[in-house]
Amino acid sequence: MGRLAGPAPAVGALSHAETMNAKTIGIAGVTVPGAVDCLSKIHRLCADRFPHHHHPRFALDQPDFGVVHQAQDDDRWDRVADSIVGSLQRLAGAGAELAVIPANTVHLVVDDIRARSPIPLISILDVVADACAARGLKRVAILGTRWTMARRLYQAPLAARGIEEMIPDEEQQVVIQRAIFEELVPTGRASAATLAALLEVVEAMKAQGCDGVALACTELPLVLDDANCGVPAIDTTLALAEAALAAACA
Repeated sequence: MGRLAGPAPAVGALSHAETMNAKTIGIAGVTVPGAVDCLSKIHRLCADRFPHHHHPRFALDQPDFGVVHQAQDDDRWDRVADSIVGSLQRLAGAGAELAVIPANTVHLVVDDIRARSPIPLISILDVVADACAARGLKRVAILGTRWTMARRLYQAPLAARGIEEMIPDEEQQVVIQRAIFEELVPTGRASAATLAALLEVVEAMKAQGCDGVALACTELPLVLDDANCGVPAIDTTLALAEAALAAACA
């Protein structure tokens, strides 16, 4: 099966002919807000790079997230992988030539998914670790689901680039988990109180010496950014969108 090592070089403005030759991008959705935000960000990037409203073809497959979430709760990561592989197979059937998964947590089983994928898959782990390195970060706080944080999803890819992964404590992890699954996933928004609680976690991590945060749940960039975090906040969805567009146009 095909593999993509990471983001291809950024592309400049392309002609109509080059646009027509771009590969079809497949989006294997996990949560609806994460999938929609990824597609929206690819579209906005295209506005800067393609003339006259042109853009590559896209295909989106969005299974029932409740099934995937239950499998995560049950620690049945084989079922999580099966769901994503099913999406990738349907995307390939729809003409996708490469794919992204706009969700961090499911990358716990990315090796299994890649081994069974019929099309090349861009890993969010490589893309985000490269984005942290590009911004010169050395100690990055990982904000994500409890699985992403507790199972140290980003430890290896960051360490390979000389970056230390920092993880919030258990109480802070509960705050982030609740924000994601009680507000951000169902509504795409966070209450003022929840946003304040998330920013308290960021401040605590800054006090411990982090020089940046990775918004390692694709819903977190809906409410957190460089401005309100006060340190570089890596938008994992945007990094993935940039990599997908670059690879499609390579």
